[in-house]
Amino acid sequence: MSIANFKPNIWSARLQANLDKALVFGGLVTRDWEGEIREMGDSVRINRPNNLTVNDYAGTVSYESPTSAQTILTIDQQKYVAFKVSDIDQAQANVDLIDAYANRAAYALADAVDQHLASLYTAAGAGTVTLDLTAATPAVYDAFVEARKLLNKQNVPSNGRWVVVSPDIEASLLKDDKFVQSTDQGDNIRMTGRIGGIAGFDVYVSNNVPTVTDAATGAVYHKAVFGYNDAIAFAGQFTKIEVIRGESSFDDLFRSLYLFGAKVIEANGLGVIDARVA
Repeated sequence: MSIANFKPNIWSARLQANLDKALVFGGLVTRDWEGEIREMGDSVRINRPNNLTVNDYAGTVSYESPTSAQTILTIDQQKYVAFKVSDIDQAQANVDLIDAYANRAAYALADAVDQHLASLYTAAGAGTVTLDLTAATPAVYDAFVEARKLLNKQNVPSNGRWVVVSPDIEASLLKDDKFVQSTDQGDNIRMTGRIGGIAGFDVYVSNNVPTVTDAATGAVYHKAVFGYNDAIAFAGQFTKIEVIRGESSFDDLFRSLYLFGAKVIEANGLGVIDARVA
């Protein structure tokens, strides 16, 4: 690749597209307030309308002045990926190495973003469902029904609900007779392993589901997160993408800087399945 032909805008769009494809938690948040992010510490102001009052009609109508609650989303995370490609490697490769590594850079950044988003489970306000996968017959499907109940009690919209589970929880769910029963859907799940939806949730599997170990007992818990699309606000942007020539070697140096921030803005729309695993 020639540095003279490098176009940052094209590479930014390519990296962003590859990052978005690799996100799990990042695909389940609202990005309505993303806007322009230029540097660390920038703020995104989120204005959300408060509820209106329903009144009894008795011949006259009075008008209230709508208000909105403002939340500040701070861009407090910055991640970078940097690598170099030698001229000899570039000449001998069958594919453009910088292009290939840029794709891997986007995947690595997506993994870091997802880990940060997964850590926001501590701000969940809908409640916690306990699940013991070490029991002889763990009630896995029942846990998702309880999660559904918690969101229903908080009047969370039924559209856009999701749950992100660990591979351990997914495997246990596929063994639960209450979920995988003798129906066409159950037979398809047994044959393909594709879950699809559970109790009104779209199911996603990620290795970034937080894991916590009880210091006293040594028990390990997976914090599966459930919620809906407006529970978490996210804003992120590539602010620097550069290729420069190495000063002391025959290399092209690639580096990219990604800034982002995330915040739980609807705590009652987010909950946790606290699953004890072996």
